[in-house]
Amino acid sequence: MQDAGVKAFADCNEWESALCAIVLALEPKCRTYRFMEALPFGRDNLSEEDVLNTMARLGYFSRRIETRADKIDPRLLPALFVGANGTPTILLGFEDDGRAKVFRNNALSYLQTGRRALSATGHAYVFERYDENRPSTSKFVRSGTNYGWFRALLGRFHGTFAQILSAGLVINLVSLTTPLMIMLVYNRVIATGTPDVLPMILVGMGLAVIFEAFLRGVRSRGLSWIAARMDNIVGNKIFAHMVGLPPSMIERASVASQIARIKTFESIRDFFCSSVFLSLIELPFVALAALAIYAIAGPLVLVPLAMCAVYLLFFYVVYKQVKKSIRLAAKASTARQQFAIETFEKIRGVRAYGLTDLWETKFRDLSGKEMMAHFRLNFLGMAGETLGNALTVIAAILTVSLGAHMIWAGTLSTGALVATMILVWRVITPFYSICTMVPRMEQLRQSVIQVNTLMDIETEHQTAKFASVLPAIKGHVVFTNVALKYGDDADPVLSNIDFEARAGDLVAITGENGAGKSSLLKMIKGLYRPTAGSVLIDGFDIRQLDAPAFRKQIAYVPQQPDFFDGTIIDNMRLCNPIASLEDINAALDLADAQDDIARLSNGLDTRIGRYSAATLPGNLALRLSLARLYLHTAPVLLLDEVPNVLLTGRAGKNLKDYLARNKGSRTCFLITYRDDFLRMADTVILLRRGETPLIGPADRMMTLTTEALA
Repeated sequence: MQDAGVKAFADCNEWESALCAIVLALEPKCRTYRFMEALPFGRDNLSEEDVLNTMARLGYFSRRIETRADKIDPRLLPALFVGANGTPTILLGFEDDGRAKVFRNNALSYLQTGRRALSATGHAYVFERYDENRPSTSKFVRSGTNYGWFRALLGRFHGTFAQILSAGLVINLVSLTTPLMIMLVYNRVIATGTPDVLPMILVGMGLAVIFEAFLRGVRSRGLSWIAARMDNIVGNKIFAHMVGLPPSMIERASVASQIARIKTFESIRDFFCSSVFLSLIELPFVALAALAIYAIAGPLVLVPLAMCAVYLLFFYVVYKQVKKSIRLAAKASTARQQFAIETFEKIRGVRAYGLTDLWETKFRDLSGKEMMAHFRLNFLGMAGETLGNALTVIAAILTVSLGAHMIWAGTLSTGALVATMILVWRVITPFYSICTMVPRMEQLRQSVIQVNTLMDIETEHQTAKFASVLPAIKGHVVFTNVALKYGDDADPVLSNIDFEARAGDLVAITGENGAGKSSLLKMIKGLYRPTAGSVLIDGFDIRQLDAPAFRKQIAYVPQQPDFFDGTIIDNMRLCNPIASLEDINAALDLADAQDDIARLSNGLDTRIGRYSAATLPGNLALRLSLARLYLHTAPVLLLDEVPNVLLTGRAGKNLKDYLARNKGSRTCFLITYRDDFLRMADTVILLRRGETPLIGPADRMMTLTTEALA
């Protein structure tokens, strides 16, 4: 790690050493690349939390135990023990003579179990390999429960939901005391003219209000924790799942649609903090208020019960209308958002071609359609709220009218009527809230469906469990009658491609623009899957291989270089994490990038990336992309079209020499129009749009290539 220049290991402290020791103890054959991927990015020194997070990313559960080191069950070893002074110790095992084998202070040692250092109190972490079939959200478990992904996730919070419902039960029981005490005030104080008991009643009411407020605060904290926790879990899961999907499924989707997928859960998160969810929690306890009304006013309980039935009928009618309107509104909003984001992505082209007025007109039309769709949806929501409020008023009028007749008949007291009115509000308020929030509930349902649909799509990591893993490919590539289409209804981009590249061959690919040259390279990389025929690597169909592991063995220089937030040296090490500084400088020198980097204010430590403030001079980005090719010691090299301005200088000469030196030992596929590179090739592939490609040795293909491209 120090040789690779990882910041956290530049001045290795006790936590870095402990991390290496526990990983080697649990997984002696852990690959360096995988270990470095799990490390926290850009940290100068690791802490206890960083070590646990790294172990989690490596696929290990950690369980904390408050204990003494010599009391840990040997079956749980190796374990990470942290003493009271915060010093980490890796407890590896116990010898037959009672000595403990430990790693601490950067050294392996043996300690007697009775020694003070080992018997000190502290806490230990024991690790267990993560099993993807154990969580309730896994497909294996859901196949038995028939739950959707989101419903299975809610099961993780059953304890918190139980606490919230318990708090709701107590809240509703306590809240009954307020109307009952108001009834006492009317019946015992006002009616009899005896104010002596009033202070006692007021004290009781005050205590009930304080206790109810406390319980509501506890419930609110629980709901806020669930919303925040689910926001974190689902947001991370959606992002990780989308990143893990096959490239062919996501790379042609617009930025707007990808952002919309990530934002899908926001409506779900907001739901758990809304009044609708509180109303749903209150629904089971409506029966308590109804029983209290029956005990106080007898048949008067039929009024709120009848209103509840009317509310449910009203909810059903409005919900049927909202389902259609919300789908139309969602489509209109998505269309406008996608158009806005894509416009700002291509703003230079819009201005260059004088399309500003046309784009404003299109945006105005899309905004108008969205406004009308949301108008209809909001109208339904407002109509639901208005009618719901009318039903509430009707319930109040009926309660007062029937209650007054019962008072005149001597079967109900005035205090009982007042208490009944309060309890009637408690019965019908949850139903009123639900009816006024029909659009939000339908949005919630649609969001849950989208999340479940997304999470049911298998990622490359999930499919890789049943795929073959080639520890080291040789580079023998065979295309057999390969065809490629971007969509079911699209015309073929490539068709009838048959050729064989032996390990160590140099294959040059040429042809007109749009003939599918880059797509052919992406099929070799496993980014695209052929729609017909097969692509074989060392005799294996690439569709049967572990795609992520397979791609790491192929060096790739895309037509448009990609860089990520970080320094130049960080981006260089993406293809070879253990490359030394000397290796990086040698690769940069081959790419003729040293002088341009030296002119940067921070040199190799200059931060680059798509959203970086640093602007790379000239064609330095292309040179850095070539440098990554030189750093990547892969058996297969893929070079998309390198601009001629770069090939005519020192960088082009070095690239030509590099290809010549590696010819025979590394298989290379190069997209080019230049004769000097075409003549170097063992095989030349001339792609022709809509026609069968021409394939043959360089000496025979040079004439055909010149004629075809003329």
